Amino acid sequence: MNKKIIFVGLLIISVICVIITVGVAFALKNNKARLDYQIEVVKEINYMLFSENNKFGVINKNGEIVVQSKYDEIQIPNPSKPVFICKYDYNPEKSQYQIKVLNDKSEQILYQYVVVEAIELDSGISEIPYEKSVLKYADKGKYGLIDFQGNIVVKAKYDEINSFEYNEGLLLVKKDGKYGIMNINGAIVVNEKYDKIISDGYYQDEQQYRNSGFIVAIGSENNYKYGYIDRQGKQVLEEKFDQLDRLEIPSNDVYIVAFENGKAGLYKNNDNILKHEYEDIGYDKSNKFLILQQASKQGISDLDGNIKYDIKYDNIYISGKYINAQIENKIEIYDYKTHQKIDLEDIVGLNQTTNDNYVIAITSDEKFKVLDVSKNELKQDEYDYLEYIYDNYFITFKNKRFGIIDVDGNKIVDFKYDSIQKISNTRLLQAIDYNKNIITIICNDKILTSMKNANVIIKENYIILQSDDNVEFIDFEGNIIENRDAFDADIYAKKENGKWGFVDKQGNQIIEPKYDFVTEFNNYGFAGIKADGKWGVVNSNGEIILEPEYVIESNNPNFVGKYYEYDLDYGKPYFICE
Repeated sequence: MNKKIIFVGLLIISVICVIITVGVAFALKNNKARLDYQIEVVKEINYMLFSENNKFGVINKNGEIVVQSKYDEIQIPNPSKPVFICKYDYNPEKSQYQIKVLNDKSEQILYQYVVVEAIELDSGISEIPYEKSVLKYADKGKYGLIDFQGNIVVKAKYDEINSFEYNEGLLLVKKDGKYGIMNINGAIVVNEKYDKIISDGYYQDEQQYRNSGFIVAIGSENNYKYGYIDRQGKQVLEEKFDQLDRLEIPSNDVYIVAFENGKAGLYKNNDNILKHEYEDIGYDKSNKFLILQQASKQGISDLDGNIKYDIKYDNIYISGKYINAQIENKIEIYDYKTHQKIDLEDIVGLNQTTNDNYVIAITSDEKFKVLDVSKNELKQDEYDYLEYIYDNYFITFKNKRFGIIDVDGNKIVDFKYDSIQKISNTRLLQAIDYNKNIITIICNDKILTSMKNANVIIKENYIILQSDDNVEFIDFEGNIIENRDAFDADIYAKKENGKWGFVDKQGNQIIEPKYDFVTEFNNYGFAGIKADGKWGVVNSNGEIILEPEYVIESNNPNFVGKYYEYDLDYGKPYFICE
């Protein structure tokens, strides 16, 4: 063979390889960029659903109708944008609606697509129950993605596209009978080759579910084999396990309890830390250790699988650093941080408090009392229940009533309540008398206020205690404040001589006090006015939009124009004028 021909052939092959390499590198880089998706933040609600005569339409934030109420259902996927998916003329044989998409001028848009739908999120993920930047469309029985301008993000090739549990921005897709995960950019995170995919449910306070991964399965119902894929789409565990559970251990590593042939083992990423020889493996967040169960006995190991307490106990109860471990009728108490055994006469359990000076002890006759840091009794009295609050105060339960004592046993709040609860992240306590239907707010050793037929609304820096005709504002430190000290507005509700009206920041009267009750003005510039048990509406110019005529159960209705918000607790409130 001619050497020149051979050389040219090799040169061509080399060039092709370079082209392929560059192409693959570019594709990988491009797909990596597409994997970094952004969740759109809605800063302003411009459009809302409203209902009249059992049909739906759309109003804007001024209370003006932009889509007439003549549709069976309307989806507003992003309430800051004028894109409304209107459904009508339901066909029971095909189990589907006719669909058209309208803008805020009631003009049809996205008409090039026969079927366009919003992608519903699981309840609780977002206040807006839809993906906010993409829609799904159908073509020839397959689904794809488009943006709000009608540009195709993903061509229609999937049998199904749905939201993925707990994760806004991720979509569960089905193709040729198999499931995968795609994000809203159209990038594939998990290939479509599984019979089932569920979230691992991993949650952190700040990141929420953003670091959760994917439990994938092959097989059929009652015969699935499970594996694990991390958030970046990397296979961590093969599909060979009967069950997988990710532990909520705050770490860049993934800790998974995997069951095989009925036995649990522990994996740190793909390393088998504990062999498959346990009935169950749990995790204690406060001490960052594992509770192991084997042959109906329990013990403790660290996260590397080193046994710290032998697997010999019938039950292990953890309270902070205290381990209360039961063997038959005997309970052994240990301090996990010092690993010292604590022997106390007639004490069968210790509960750690958030104050290092105090410990709550449980006696053999199931009574509670307070000990100091050296485990000495501070008070001889015993209670049916004790809960540390803050400073030197404890919620107590005695003779079937709740009260508050200090560390010396002095009664701070009488034992007369059916319930006392701490309001999280505040110094406030909510005490309830169910028979009289009275809520009392307590702070430190003082009763701040009580109100009948009231409810508590928690805001960012204060709470609102509100009834049908009264309202009080209380900051988190226990100070009763004025509404103008709680939030910034141009107009505030004001009560004078038993009647309600509105004043400006300087206290000048805007609307005279003649109503039985009013709401504060909302973000849209509307407030409710109540007279003779009925509600009406005013705007921030002091103009009456509607004289009181609505009978509304809520004592704090939300108005937009003449419409008020109505919610059946389905997570999709709308406005009505009935």
